[in-house]
Amino acid sequence: MVKASWGTKRTCQNCAARFYDLNKAPIKCPKCGREHDREDFVKVRRGRQTAAATAAAAAAVLAAAAKAAAAKKKLEAADGDDLGDTEADDALADADLEDDEEDIEVEVEVEDDKSSDS
Repeated sequence: MVKASWGTKRTCQNCAARFYDLNKAPIKCPKCGREHDREDFVKVRRGRQTAAATAAAAAAVLAAAAKAAAAKKKLEAADGDDLGDTEADDALADADLEDDEEDIEVEVEVEDDKSSDS
């Protein structure tokens, strides 16, 4: 039977020994001697997002997407491009990728260990 004077049953985070805290502060493990704060035994729980927070996050994403689309339209209007010119955009992107794929040569000297042959 558990007595109230024994306090709360704890598990040491250092040696995993189970013990009662005897209502003392700081809590000291009788097996390894490590002192614990009461906060060491508190589990951190993440709460669920509320429906309002989820809706606000979705609205922020939609607003950012709309702002990006408006900026793209404004940029294309200034350049004189139309939105249907995807083939030219694809060709330009392919040309950029080909420029980035350069071969780099590196010289590496390898020394043979003659002492292992003897």
